[in-house]
Amino acid sequence: MGEGRHGVAQYEAYCVKCKAKREFEGTVVTLKNGRNAASGTCPVCGTKVMRILGKADVAAS
Repeated sequence: MGEGRHGVAQYEAYCVKCKAKREFEGTVVTLKNGRNAASGTCPVCGTKVMRILGKADVAAS
């Protein structure tokens, strides 16, 4: 409902299943509380990963 998709870019997030930081290609989504996050899948195991973005990260995308 409150999701808006912006663009695809490279991000780094922690994969809970692999227990390691992974670089992933993700899209910027807007969460229900208005914050922006990058959402994608882990390239190794396929688990969904997310990274909450700051204002500087969104402006660079």
